[in-house]
Amino acid sequence: MLWPRRRSAPALPPIPAAYNLLTIASEDIDKARPVIEMDGPLSDGAWSWFRNSVVPDGMFVMGERASSTWVGTISAVHNPAATRFYFPGGGELGYLFVAPEHRRQGLGVALIAAAVRRMCQGGYRHIFLGVQSWRLPAIRAYLSAGFQPFIHSPELLPRWRSVFAALGREARDCDWPTKLDVAVTPHDPL
Repeated sequence: MLWPRRRSAPALPPIPAAYNLLTIASEDIDKARPVIEMDGPLSDGAWSWFRNSVVPDGMFVMGERASSTWVGTISAVHNPAATRFYFPGGGELGYLFVAPEHRRQGLGVALIAAAVRRMCQGGYRHIFLGVQSWRLPAIRAYLSAGFQPFIHSPELLPRWRSVFAALGREARDCDWPTKLDVAVTPHDPL
């Protein structure tokens, strides 16, 4: 998925009063590993690569005020070499997760907005992410935040049509970019 290239950084949406958005300092990234691994464990090698690739002030967590626990996370990751340098000057959003009992309150969209804002501040030309088709809550949040499917290969079109059907959304595939230089949705509702 791609953030439309000529689109400005998003405004941070309102966050419900029961939560607070926090930026994690680089030296404290390891404290967020348990939140990230709520969605599945990472090998030590994968964690080390990830931890070393998060841009400074690029990890965000959503905290629940009443319990003082972290219930969601996302990171802005320096990854211009992704998919064999397909995204020059690229930054990737990684590990969006909101605990199931805290979903559908806009927390994912707020986390995404914070990470995209950080990438825009860092001057990243292409902001992208990869997401598995079955991660429908994350895809719903990414679409709500303004990301769009990137159809860089014809076999992706049926996949994304299927995802949109599973989400109960109309698949306007004529608006989905097929090249980086046209990654701007002409009918962008935001």
